[in-house]
Amino acid sequence: MKREQLANIIGNIEDRQIAEAFAYDPACSGRSPERKTQMKPKRIITLALAAALILALGITAYAEGWIAPIFHRMQSMIVVPSETEGMSPEFAEVMNQRVEEMQEQIAGYEEAEQYMNEVQPKPETVKLPEFDNSAVTLRERYYDGEVLFLGINLDTAEPEMLIGYEPDDELLDKIQYVAFFHDVNGDDNLDSLLSAGMTREIYDEILENRTDHGKEYDLRHQSAITLDWMMKEKLTPGKYEEAWTLLRETGHICVVESVVYIGDHIVTEDGTDLGVTGQVNMDSNDADVHSGNIFIEAKDLPESAKHLDELNIRLSLRNERIYYYMELGGPAQYYRELVGEELIPFTIENSTK
Repeated sequence: MKREQLANIIGNIEDRQIAEAFAYDPACSGRSPERKTQMKPKRIITLALAAALILALGITAYAEGWIAPIFHRMQSMIVVPSETEGMSPEFAEVMNQRVEEMQEQIAGYEEAEQYMNEVQPKPETVKLPEFDNSAVTLRERYYDGEVLFLGINLDTAEPEMLIGYEPDDELLDKIQYVAFFHDVNGDDNLDSLLSAGMTREIYDEILENRTDHGKEYDLRHQSAITLDWMMKEKLTPGKYEEAWTLLRETGHICVVESVVYIGDHIVTEDGTDLGVTGQVNMDSNDADVHSGNIFIEAKDLPESAKHLDELNIRLSLRNERIYYYMELGGPAQYYRELVGEELIPFTIENSTK
């Protein structure tokens, strides 16, 4: 299908339908595992169609020379309210201010897209065999002396979870120091959570949605239930059964997961931190997915990184190992350690020079 045909199809999707599907705020974006993206799409067919078409358009565009699909797509993910009718004057004033901010964001992405389409710099790829054969490709880049936008493709094949790892005493102490990995403070036994204010509806839903093994052994810690589901989803059926065989025989299990991801911080060549960055995976809303096309935004640059002819940055690629440990009948616990970090250099030309 040609680029023009795709553009016509996308043009026939009403803005209202896309607005209902996505309400995106870059200020709420983050990353996993350091930060998790807070972007909640409604599951409607229109969104799936629009996202698929925009992504397909982007792939076609790369082949035909239109090379800013990531910057282009960011514009469609910001939904600007169309009216303030029925709002109180105070709330309407706040909303109008927010609308102006959103329009400025969209204008910034439009300018970045236009710059990319005019300059058309070649993608730059750095391959890192020691990071699970990862490859980082800088596809899109925009620096105007005030803000920095990057369109990155991270290609990594993270290895399958390792089951049955036996940690030594020192590592086990570190794992058990962090009580729970599922964002639960205190005892995450379901009965304790119920007495602490969890609604009966949520309580019953958690119990009902346990795996067959979870029901058979009556797992009642939310963290244990979650780890069981993680193993079921991330392991092959055969490996999952092996995990439960081991858990029955030994009464405990330790599984190890390796993750490769782009770190939270970008630094300049002299080590200056560019400040808080936002990151959005354009291909998935799953915070645990690290590969794919990634939009990165640094909009609060330090003074030393502003108004330069070119910005020499170091993008952080991190490799972490996560240990999950569970004794049958108890909670799941975890510990994560940094295995390695690579600072990948890129030079971004100032678009205004």
